[in-house]
Amino acid sequence: MRYAQASIEDPAVVSLLEYHHRDMFEVSPPGTAYAFDLERLREPDICIFGAWDGEQLQAVGALRSHDDYAEIKSMRTLPEFGGKGLGRGLLTHLLDAAREAGFQTVRLETGISAPFTPANRLYQKFGFTEIGPFAGYQDNGDNRFYEKRL
Repeated sequence: MRYAQASIEDPAVVSLLEYHHRDMFEVSPPGTAYAFDLERLREPDICIFGAWDGEQLQAVGALRSHDDYAEIKSMRTLPEFGGKGLGRGLLTHLLDAAREAGFQTVRLETGISAPFTPANRLYQKFGFTEIGPFAGYQDNGDNRFYEKRL
């Protein structure tokens, strides 16, 4: 598996991110999804990474730079590749990228309903701890906020 920076102009990346965005709004109660659309993911404070097996993109994730921390956004594995450890590998890569960029803290927001259970388990296994809302997020009863010191 190869983990590396990805281009928002790559059709495979666009397709996976569009799938992620659609799915987040389908599985989340109205007004509770914070997934970025493609235009927001093109902003200069975002860096996208991918996981490839040969030429096949299987997962994506992004880092959003804030003044004093990095934020994980849009982390998604294609369903047909679930259960292969891609989430662990991509999260490791994102944390390494944040560390290399000089960040000492990484934060994220995710849902709490059943579709988000694997993500919550993964973040907890990696030592993320729950915190309150940050960066303008609202605690709407259907989300969870995490932080990890690097």
